[in-house]
Amino acid sequence: MKPTSLPSSTPRSRVLYRAFVAFLVCLLPGFAALAQTITGRVIAADDNQPLPGVSILVKGTSTGTTTRADGTYTLSAQPNSTLTYSFIGYETQEIAVGNRSTIDISLAAGTSTLNEVVVTALGIKKDVRNIGTSIQTVGGDQLVKAREPNPINSLVGKVAGLTIGSSAELLRRPSIVLRGNTDVLFVVDGVPINSDTWNISPDDIDTYTVLKGASASALYGFRGKNGAILITTKRGSKDKRGFSVEVNTSQMADQGFIAIPKVQDLYGPGDHGVYAYGNGKGAGYNDADYDIWGPRFDGQLIPQYDSPVNPGQLYTTNFAFPGIKPFVSDRQPTPWTARGKDNLGRFIQTGILSTNNVSVSSTGEKYDLRVSLSHTYQKGIVPNTKLNTTNLNLTAGYNFTPKLRFETGLQYNKQYTPNYPDVNYGPNSLIYNMVIWGGADWSVDDLKNYWQPGKEGIQQIYPDYARYNNPWFAANEWLRGHYKTDVIGQALMRYSIAEGFDATLRTQVSTWNLLRTEKFPYSATTYGREEAMGDYREDRRNLFDSNTEFLLKYNRKVIPSLSVNAVAGGNLRIFNFNSNYTTTDYLNVPGVYNFANSARPVKALSYLSDMRVNSAFYSADFTFRDFVTLSTTGRVDKLSTLPKGNNTFFYPSVALSTVISDYVQLPDAISFLKVRGSYANVKDGLTRSTIGSTPGGSFPLTYGDNYASSYDGPTYQNAAVYGTPLVYNNQPSGYFTNTLNNPNIKPAATSQYEVGLDARFLNNRLVLDAAYFVANDGPQIFTLPISEASGYTGALQNGLRTQKRGFEVSLTGQALKKAGGLNWDVLVNYSTFTEKLTEIYGNQQTFNTFFRVGDRVDKYYDRTFYRTQDGQLINDASGAPIINPVNQYLGNLNPDFVFGLNNRFRYKDFTFSFQFDGRVGGVIANYIQQQTFRGGRHIATTEGAMGVARYQDTQGIKAYVGEGVQITSGSIKPDVDGNITNYAELQFAPNTT
Repeated sequence: MKPTSLPSSTPRSRVLYRAFVAFLVCLLPGFAALAQTITGRVIAADDNQPLPGVSILVKGTSTGTTTRADGTYTLSAQPNSTLTYSFIGYETQEIAVGNRSTIDISLAAGTSTLNEVVVTALGIKKDVRNIGTSIQTVGGDQLVKAREPNPINSLVGKVAGLTIGSSAELLRRPSIVLRGNTDVLFVVDGVPINSDTWNISPDDIDTYTVLKGASASALYGFRGKNGAILITTKRGSKDKRGFSVEVNTSQMADQGFIAIPKVQDLYGPGDHGVYAYGNGKGAGYNDADYDIWGPRFDGQLIPQYDSPVNPGQLYTTNFAFPGIKPFVSDRQPTPWTARGKDNLGRFIQTGILSTNNVSVSSTGEKYDLRVSLSHTYQKGIVPNTKLNTTNLNLTAGYNFTPKLRFETGLQYNKQYTPNYPDVNYGPNSLIYNMVIWGGADWSVDDLKNYWQPGKEGIQQIYPDYARYNNPWFAANEWLRGHYKTDVIGQALMRYSIAEGFDATLRTQVSTWNLLRTEKFPYSATTYGREEAMGDYREDRRNLFDSNTEFLLKYNRKVIPSLSVNAVAGGNLRIFNFNSNYTTTDYLNVPGVYNFANSARPVKALSYLSDMRVNSAFYSADFTFRDFVTLSTTGRVDKLSTLPKGNNTFFYPSVALSTVISDYVQLPDAISFLKVRGSYANVKDGLTRSTIGSTPGGSFPLTYGDNYASSYDGPTYQNAAVYGTPLVYNNQPSGYFTNTLNNPNIKPAATSQYEVGLDARFLNNRLVLDAAYFVANDGPQIFTLPISEASGYTGALQNGLRTQKRGFEVSLTGQALKKAGGLNWDVLVNYSTFTEKLTEIYGNQQTFNTFFRVGDRVDKYYDRTFYRTQDGQLINDASGAPIINPVNQYLGNLNPDFVFGLNNRFRYKDFTFSFQFDGRVGGVIANYIQQQTFRGGRHIATTEGAMGVARYQDTQGIKAYVGEGVQITSGSIKPDVDGNITNYAELQFAPNTT
């Protein structure tokens, strides 16, 4: 970490960005010239229906395209070229181009052949017959039927081994897990992006291709070690007229949460049935930072926050709980009723997702051009929250000569909102205030005028002023702004040296800048800001990531029985990130949100990181007689984040695939059968995928580093650095790293083995893809705890090895198929894996207290109660269960398996789709359940024996007797793992208290 102060962007990034944009602007006029291309339409021979997704490849090259939803296509090819048309379930056709500019064909239903082209790493197109790794493709057109605000969420249940957990909070990255690994690489039109996926318009996406694991994505180096999701956007018009305009609009309503925790509305705030409002800060009985264990709602008279105040007149309130003195104040008691049932449901509103897209595309004999403009408006379910997103997408290509082609792409995205909701746990959260800790003693409808009369802008109205906040006040005054601009661009020049031999020079840029603001109003309460005098905060982040590479591609038959598809090249990556987090320390004047209004010295944190990666790589496929393919890749990286001598490393991979159905007579039911196997080894060195506002803690802790943005840069874990993130006694303070650096640290390593099969049945109507993989992760780079007498708490070392084993299966079928009639397509995905600790460091057998060699790494430990050998709870003399001081194993966090079941019905021009997906097995920690039980809001606290005991407690009656036993003789003696060692010395009797 290298703390420093920076301007909002570096001169280098500004110069490169402006030069790139100017370069594009200068080239655009050239697209007006018309030149020759080939357009056409592909239909099915049996029913004359258009075939979307047909692969069209210029034979002997990697140049190709796919048909659109209406079966149309366009691409450039030389007159002496041959086009290969292939699609699952249909016979492959080869057509000589000649002098034709329009080629329409019909494909006949296939029997046992299979030719399908997919995009792999670095944008290399390959025949699926020759691929020895696990890849799955999803068409983008099917994912805009029922839209998601973030397009990646649409992949839920559609790819085996891919799990996506949608974040409840707006603008947060979805939780993406591929084969148990997070930090999956995203690549858009060949550009690895360092950004969230909110910046991609679903209307511009042609296909998603998921490269699973290190074997499939080894060419991307350490960034692709966990797999990659390739997003290919749409290009120029496929319409034979050469020009088309498309307009799409979508309007969706959002009813809010799928499920809201069931809470009780029989009791209000307080403890032991006692509550009386004084001033909301502790002057009454349990009226500050309260739980919901107060009086039952029976209409009795109790002083409340909105009760009339009559100075000079005193009112007395009595309580049944023994030892509680009457409460006396000038606040007139009013009926205690549950007037706030379903406060959350009455507060939230129907959300709206409105998307509008217009695209213009044109294709000439020498050029293709597509421009798309999208705008998405989201109205949140929380009042006064919204998000606007604008996308501009440009793709263009121009053939200067039959041998020289230029392509460019530019994606511009703008996200802007003056306020978005915070759903994290804390006083600024809606759920926190209205479900977990808010009772039914107040109605949200009564609090819309949220300022106290005469104290507008200074003091909110609410039953509590110590911890909680008026929901209307929080929604309209506690504002969080988000303003982000993303630019993803590339330009390439490709020259055909000879047939099947191309040279490509490409430069790519992924850059973004972000401003997040927070206006923290007077009287807003949160952790650590008890004076509640307001604040203003800004979090500025800028990232610039460029890749420049040169590629040589060779794709030809060298002899009649041997084809070679090879790529070799080099890449230079330059990375820069800087951030600055600034906050006031309370405000002088309420409602004036700028740093000059800070009551105390402004606090600021800044961060700068730079990284450079030099790479060389190759990929070579050797196909023998079109049914056996040996593939090998290699990449060398020189990475600036590791010590000299250990910062250059090599990643190899090898794969073998063979189409058995080409040379073995199989039963007629088997249309196609391919088996495959692969091995890859990848490395990494002190980088991470996300970053907060700064690596150090921010102050106050209610915003700032809670937000993690995309990063994929250096960690500086192995650097002797200091930081100044804290202020002590209004003076800057600093700290030195507590981790001892290691000049001999080596890159982390991961190796993966995989075998799989691809089988097609019943003339390709049923498609089965299955894979089994073993991934050995390690030695990793980790912090080894050391004696604090050294001045450090840990030392960086190479160690920790784990092994992951998993299985995936994807089954696609056409359950019903009838030309002009009802068609039913089914997709089933299933995946499972386990990961175990195989080695720690040296001869160590335990790690982090609980984990031992051979254990699953997802074991979950938490607090439990002591139990007898036959499972009964052990209670203390007061009747309370005795807590085991050592956390115990409760299960595994990962599910037993993940599944997805997708169904799509088509009848003429009508479609209907639905899916089931889920994660089965595993355990989770339900924090909301825990806190609602703790706070007395959980509905179970009013039901059954607990409900009876709760009412008796308000009367001072201790009648509830818990289950289990009490110790009548002896005391528990546990071992280091929390196990009772002296059962023989203990005597038990049924619990009676």
